[in-house]
Amino acid sequence: MTTVMIDRDDVNISLREKKKIETKNKIFEVAGRLFKEKGFESTTVDEITTKARIGKGTFFNYFPTKEALLMDFAKQKEELVYDIVLKELKTNTSVREKIKNVLVLVAKSNEKDKELTKLFVFEHMRRYGYDERKSTGLNILLCDLLEKGIGTKEVKKNIDIKKAAGNITGVYFASLMEWLWSQSDYSFSEDISIKIDMIFEGIGS
Repeated sequence: MTTVMIDRDDVNISLREKKKIETKNKIFEVAGRLFKEKGFESTTVDEITTKARIGKGTFFNYFPTKEALLMDFAKQKEELVYDIVLKELKTNTSVREKIKNVLVLVAKSNEKDKELTKLFVFEHMRRYGYDERKSTGLNILLCDLLEKGIGTKEVKKNIDIKKAAGNITGVYFASLMEWLWSQSDYSFSEDISIKIDMIFEGIGS
């Protein structure tokens, strides 16, 4: 199972802080396993605290609700993926390849644990809606890359950058939803790679 963990081994962290990090990691580990085994709705805070061998008061010191735990879980995962994306952006590749590789990397991170990804996405949509889900840092990142693509003549100069970025983001999230709902066992990362190539056939110079 892929579990989002906090990795902070700085020797300057106090024993108290290390204990807090270990406790939070334990909650993540146990909750992630239970969410996969029983589903989010069927898993109770009592079950999480019992399996993690902590008191309910300790749990609520970290998370006011079970939903808050899930969203923090998703945030930790997104931060790890963001670090991977930053490394990709530093590579000496074309704008087209950077955009495709970034989306493929994000897709691969979701493929590692489809059930937890489904929980993250659907809970986020329940809280904020589909459109807000699309309005992420990913959209901003794509705008920056497309603007650079115009400067290097990899992208048509008359392209509306915001609309182009929105279309790519829309394709990504629509493909994500299709993959999450699908009963077929296909590669989401390969699917998005093919679609990005198709998009660039239209906007590339």
